[in-house]
Amino acid sequence: MWSFNFVLLALFALFQFSIAFYPFVPEWRRQSYKSLPDTSERSGKSRENNVVLKLFQTLPSTNKPRDVQIRELTDRLIRKYNPGTGLKATKVEERGSNLVKYDDTSLSIQTAATPSQTNSAGILQTGTDFSYFAQVELGSKNDPLLMLLDTGAGTSWVMGPDCTSSACKTRASFGAADSSTYKAVNMDLDIAYGSGHVTGTYATDTINFAGMSLPLTLGIANKTSDQFNSFPFSGILGLSQQTGPVPNFLQTVVSSKSLKANVFGMDLNRASDGTNTGEINFGAPDTSRYSGDLSYTSVAKNGPNHWALPLDKVGVGNTQLSTTGRLGYLDSGTSYIFGQPTDVIAFHALVPDAVTTDNNTWTVPCSTTTSISFTFSGVSYDVSSVDWVGPSVDGVCTSNVYAVAVVDTNSWLIGDTFFKNVYALFDVDQDRVGLAQKKAVTSSATSTSSSGGLTSTLTPTPTAQEPVDRTSTSIVDSTSVVLSGSGSTVTTSASEFLSNTHSLVSAVQTGTLNPLLPGASASPSAQSPGTTVSASSSVTATATQTSSGNQINKYSSLMTAFVIIATTLFF
Repeated sequence: MWSFNFVLLALFALFQFSIAFYPFVPEWRRQSYKSLPDTSERSGKSRENNVVLKLFQTLPSTNKPRDVQIRELTDRLIRKYNPGTGLKATKVEERGSNLVKYDDTSLSIQTAATPSQTNSAGILQTGTDFSYFAQVELGSKNDPLLMLLDTGAGTSWVMGPDCTSSACKTRASFGAADSSTYKAVNMDLDIAYGSGHVTGTYATDTINFAGMSLPLTLGIANKTSDQFNSFPFSGILGLSQQTGPVPNFLQTVVSSKSLKANVFGMDLNRASDGTNTGEINFGAPDTSRYSGDLSYTSVAKNGPNHWALPLDKVGVGNTQLSTTGRLGYLDSGTSYIFGQPTDVIAFHALVPDAVTTDNNTWTVPCSTTTSISFTFSGVSYDVSSVDWVGPSVDGVCTSNVYAVAVVDTNSWLIGDTFFKNVYALFDVDQDRVGLAQKKAVTSSATSTSSSGGLTSTLTPTPTAQEPVDRTSTSIVDSTSVVLSGSGSTVTTSASEFLSNTHSLVSAVQTGTLNPLLPGASASPSAQSPGTTVSASSSVTATATQTSSGNQINKYSSLMTAFVIIATTLFF
């Protein structure tokens, strides 16, 4: 009897492992990306006058499944927004972690139109819409380096010449030998990104870009983790107001009195729009970039030093989801959108034929053309399906809105998926952000809704999350799972083992790690325009299915039946 029970336990454990790594990772999530160039020489000519700030978009070099990339990215972001928690995250391959020594001629770069406004620069890209980079010049020799423009980070840093990590061997560096004006600062640099760290010291030197020449104290990394092997940038230029041991970039700009107004505006161009007209503006907005007037929202008092705004609503087509009390962190260093889990579950319930197997990631029909929207200070901003619906892989597309509590359990992290649809002006002087819908651009897909037509409201009930030990290999979750099919409901109370290699977690202020799957979630069905939908708290985690497309993997259903039988025999 003991041996029989042991076999059942082994089979049960194997089933949970397969759920994590095969049934829940279908082929449509897999993408093959071009490898980024790995050259040993830097290029670029110094400029005598104003520096042109070039922004590049690149995709990480990896063949990992999309959901694995998202999970690993999430770990990095959790550490980014919770630097003081001392939490141990899983090993990740982080977005925005890798800097490559870079030869411009080895990449196909979309040339940007020359900006007509002063203190502005064209935004260049490699055609992937993944990340945006600035080409800056450092030191007395105006050494050109690529730096990620990150409105979610305060500290700026570049790789130093003494860095012996594998990533540093193939990326541009900057140090004392590169500049006669380089001044070392006796202070340690230590920044956590997911499971890895960037460590080193600080130095002060001149940074030149967008017509400004500033003395900046920035980190000089002497060690990076292996996660920094997939991206071709040499550091991060922090554009948030987050403070640290040294003045950040925005504080340096303010002190220099270089601008009439301490603001910067960003217009991120998507590759599919054709001619690249993206640009960044310092000192004043480029009013030709957007329709109507900028609508300003003050930075939330409970989101200090970040560009965090009170988020009123999120919407799908003509239906909106009330998110009163939530914060939306605007982060140009993040490619996608990561939302409060309960909100995102309700959000995808409004998307016809949206399918999820884990309540973290959803697939949607590739034919989807409905826009989604985000509302700040009563003004809604549409996000085109070109951006929130991922590319087709074997005829299946992934939603770029993920149910992951990256910052905390009450906030959304809003990245480039949103930015490509708006002009955003970050106002340091008045601690606010101005937003406006970008002027219409011809693209491969057209939105079918407008922000003005959003009338109905759906209000989810926030749910509590049970703490989970991040170091454990499995956790028994006795929550019932209700699968609502076309005309029938199946309930199973089989315990679920949640491996730490597949369960995403969120960091909260207390330092406790919680499951990202809410213990209670609402799953309203998609509604027609003009109707009012309400979501109530439930003790079940629910996945809504339709006969036309929302079907749980057949293999998973068979294995679920096996587990029910096995556990019945065992117990």
